[in-house]
Amino acid sequence: MSELDLPEVLGVDRAGLIDGLASSVAVFDQARSAAEALEIPFPSDAVKDVLICGMGGSAVAGDLVTTLYYEQLRRPVQVHRGYYLPGWAGPDTLHLLLSYSGETEETLTAAMQAMERESPALAVTSGGKIDTWYGERGVPVLKIPGGLQPRMALLHMLVPTVVFMSRLGIIPDQTAELDAARESIAAAIDAYGPDRPTEANTAKQLAMRLANHVPLMYGAEVTAGVAYRWKCQFNENAKQPSFASVLPELDHNEIVGFEKSGAFGEQAVVVMLKDPRQHRQVERRIALTRDIIRPGVSDVITIEGEGETPLARLMDLVLLGDYVTLYAACLRRVDPEPVDSIGTLKTGLATTGNQRLQAGQSGSI
Repeated sequence: MSELDLPEVLGVDRAGLIDGLASSVAVFDQARSAAEALEIPFPSDAVKDVLICGMGGSAVAGDLVTTLYYEQLRRPVQVHRGYYLPGWAGPDTLHLLLSYSGETEETLTAAMQAMERESPALAVTSGGKIDTWYGERGVPVLKIPGGLQPRMALLHMLVPTVVFMSRLGIIPDQTAELDAARESIAAAIDAYGPDRPTEANTAKQLAMRLANHVPLMYGAEVTAGVAYRWKCQFNENAKQPSFASVLPELDHNEIVGFEKSGAFGEQAVVVMLKDPRQHRQVERRIALTRDIIRPGVSDVITIEGEGETPLARLMDLVLLGDYVTLYAACLRRVDPEPVDSIGTLKTGLATTGNQRLQAGQSGSI
């Protein structure tokens, strides 16, 4: 019997994040229904372009949407991570404010500038200032359940983003695609969940191959955002270094680094996320890149999402990555829920602010 089939090993997940994934279909339904019901007080033609404002796990929803629908976007859409809005954002730029806590300082700063520029906005949050201050000033707020780690609230962020963009005509109608995505989520829970034994469970098998290595996540086109999601989940869930890159760009620089990868290469495992509808040159690049870098890394793994539509395949890969990284945490005997380093950083920011250095201190002002 595999370690990952033992209750005491999975018990490392004290907060029950693995078991929580079993409710993903219900979360999907709730998020879709709420987003479809939210009143949008401005017409579609009031939106010339879109900024999806967020950080961390909240912003990943924007990454997934922009890479998935890149070829179908009817208006420019950009993910904004940071404080200052770009100069071109104006009164016809829709600002989609994604902040699970509602207290993300970068998103709050961007929201304030959006209001100063009299831009239309929609918000998705569990509370905080995004809900109270901006909601009271006319920004439509989709309130989602609290008490989760932001990275585990992805469906609460992603599904409304798809629905809003579909309702506003920024992407084509997604009714059928959302239906297919729901089926894909249900299938993924059955295929990758803890009740399925390791010998028949791709997620558990991948976790065993990746838990004690450095996963290098490679995506291309529609899988670029998913690769970054996996990278972040390895960082936060399994507490292990992981990095993400995108084809074809990495073929212009990163592949050279594996010529003399040394000790790092012995620890690195490349995971290539594919989609059957990728450009034929991307398909060729994936195959050639795999052959070129293989001598410089421990292993190269290729994974293709399951599903009838691009959104369905994306959901399959997202759920697979969530399970893999949570199982990897259990194998490493680390509780996947805490993110102590992030908490330490936020405490430092809150206590130091913009204070000048005191006498005897070193550092930069």
